[in-house]
Amino acid sequence: MNKKIIAVVVILVLWLFYSVTGPLPSGEIISESESKPTITILAGQSSSDAGTEEMIQEVLAAKFPDVDFQWSCVDWGDQFASQVEGKFVSGNLPDILIGKSQDVYPYRMSGIIAPLPEEVYSEISEQSLAVVSSEGGVYGLPYTESLQGVFYNKEIFKRFGLTTPKTIEELDHVVNVLEKNNVVAFASHFQESWKIGNMNMQFFMNDIFASDPAWGERFRAGEVNYSGNPLITSLFKNNQYILEHSFSDAIQINQYESDVRFARGEAAMNLTGTWSLQAMSQMVSEIDVGIFPYPNESGDAKLLVETNMTFMKGNKEENTELVDAVLTEIGTNYLLAQEIVDYIQARSTFRRMEENGDVMVQDDVKYYRENNQMLNVAAGNSQLVWSYQNDVAAQAMLWLQGKAKLEDVLQYADQKRDTSIIEER
Repeated sequence: MNKKIIAVVVILVLWLFYSVTGPLPSGEIISESESKPTITILAGQSSSDAGTEEMIQEVLAAKFPDVDFQWSCVDWGDQFASQVEGKFVSGNLPDILIGKSQDVYPYRMSGIIAPLPEEVYSEISEQSLAVVSSEGGVYGLPYTESLQGVFYNKEIFKRFGLTTPKTIEELDHVVNVLEKNNVVAFASHFQESWKIGNMNMQFFMNDIFASDPAWGERFRAGEVNYSGNPLITSLFKNNQYILEHSFSDAIQINQYESDVRFARGEAAMNLTGTWSLQAMSQMVSEIDVGIFPYPNESGDAKLLVETNMTFMKGNKEENTELVDAVLTEIGTNYLLAQEIVDYIQARSTFRRMEENGDVMVQDDVKYYRENNQMLNVAAGNSQLVWSYQNDVAAQAMLWLQGKAKLEDVLQYADQKRDTSIIEER
């Protein structure tokens, strides 16, 4: 028998032996090290939030060096809700979602988020936790608070002997004095529909939800409407009033351009939120800014506060304990909290954190808080979800552009009333 035949026979014998008895004994096999556990984070960001993910990542990377954090940052107003919904339907829900407190209610109702253990939110004030609590559980880690109202240039007001208005009549007087002296009354921007949605809710909060917190429920029941409602008509016309007393190109510019012009003293007032302070502080080193509520007919408007940046836990079985540990680090790290509120010019929700002295309007805020003249926007946002607000705002933009009638906008809002809330699944 030649050598080739012998080799084939040996190989066949070994193959049969291996098939029956398993592999031949050998030394220990060293496998590749297991891959890092992964935590996915979907961050819905407003304009002032960009950059906070790097601050958070730096802290998490140091605390959890063996964890791979995968971030996806999207615009909160235009993309966040659709991204969350799409990932939920596809079964690819992120471990952590970063949105706003107003997201908590609809996402809880939809089964998208899970309740948090107490250690995650142990350092958060009870007042802040109230807006993310439901059915005996806490479903969000509220992290920052933004203020909303009319920011005004104190130097301009002082120059013309003006005081902050409380009624619509007083506001008219302020605008008339400013324009007689060739000063633009309002810095504003109407390039984005979310601006109209935000302003509408500011108007609705003081003139509707402050006295009727269940207005949204009555709206969905058909007891009240947008169309044919003189109060709501007047609130929508506030947008037109601001546009008419703003920059000539206000319909075309964006938030950044509007905020920069205000910071330069090119307008006396700016109906916005503390997110605008970031752009102002970066453009102008010294500007004396105050804040007051947008006036109403009764003269009792309150300054608005919104629990803004909010961390939520995806409702999934994987990585539960690790996600809790990550959120606990975020929710108890005072140095990180201070760094973020200093950066975005906001207030912290941490119980033991001192008032953030870097916020330009802190003195005014203290006055309104001590005199019980502050109102949480959560009351309105829980009655009319943001997707509905923004949808109606897009129609209102067509009206302001002269492409639709106001009554058409109000009728559209009524037709879409079923989308103004998210029902439990």
